[in-house]
Amino acid sequence: MSRDGAWSRIQEIGIIPAVRTSNPAEAVHAAAAIRAGGIPIIEVSLAPAGADAVLAAVVNAHRSDMLIGAGSVTDADILESAVRAGAQFIVTPGFSEESVLKAREMGVAIFAGAITPTEVQVAAASGADAVKLFPCYSMGGPRYVRALRGQYPNIQFIASGGVSLENCSDYVRAGACAIGVGGDIADGESMAAGDHRVFTIRAKRFREALANARLVWEPDRSINVGEAR
Repeated sequence: MSRDGAWSRIQEIGIIPAVRTSNPAEAVHAAAAIRAGGIPIIEVSLAPAGADAVLAAVVNAHRSDMLIGAGSVTDADILESAVRAGAQFIVTPGFSEESVLKAREMGVAIFAGAITPTEVQVAAASGADAVKLFPCYSMGGPRYVRALRGQYPNIQFIASGGVSLENCSDYVRAGACAIGVGGDIADGESMAAGDHRVFTIRAKRFREALANARLVWEPDRSINVGEAR
């Protein structure tokens, strides 16, 4: 899938579930369960030891039915290796100019990490497709997203860090174009126990919550339609 195609798909679905494990089989099963819940997107964290093998296994198993990305990417070398392994989008925890340049060179979408207004401006100016606000909860969560949207209405924000089923709708209404979700969908304990069924249930609940939030929200106008009636 092209860079523009991957980015459009993520905006359409609005949820990027992240899997963090050193066990390739766990990640493959988790991805399948998440897809069964209606989210055909997965971000494989490259932070754990052995994550290269995890990404390769997920790509091999799901390249035909899921959009697969690499997360926790901190430099251009890691990014290049991930793309060559099959990653179709890149997520960084903080801003790395060399990673953005490499992503543009290789034709993949990249969501650059930032948290302060200065970091947001730098990340957006670099050419990143979107700015990942991480860890979003540390700055006030949805209220912080709304404040940044007021100052930067043309920047696309992905909220990540502390996003839960209870508050995901608030992030959408605050103006986030997508959310990143980790353990609230695929937690390590359930993954290790082989209880992947719960990931399907959680994925369905997140999709329903976002669909309902979007019914009363027009992000381009930055108003709550329900409140305006």
